[in-house]
Amino acid sequence: MELPELREELHEYINQADENALKIIYEMSKEFKKEEIVGCRPDGTSITQQDLIDRVKLASQQVKAGNYITQEELEKEIENW
Repeated sequence: MELPELREELHEYINQADENALKIIYEMSKEFKKEEIVGCRPDGTSITQQDLIDRVKLASQQVKAGNYITQEELEKEIENW
């Protein structure tokens, strides 16, 4: 079944569905739209794909702004631990 036909058939089904079926479809739609959880932090809170994208963007901005330390600087810092 092609996408336009599928959409049309689903629209017809929704228009004829009873309240219970509509609630089920609605809940399924909400779950589908939720962000995908891709990991967990040590405190147990979830990490979404968008969280990871935001972290990469922030890290990239920090590097462009010069906010980083080199491997050599890190090794010197470790010696003082």
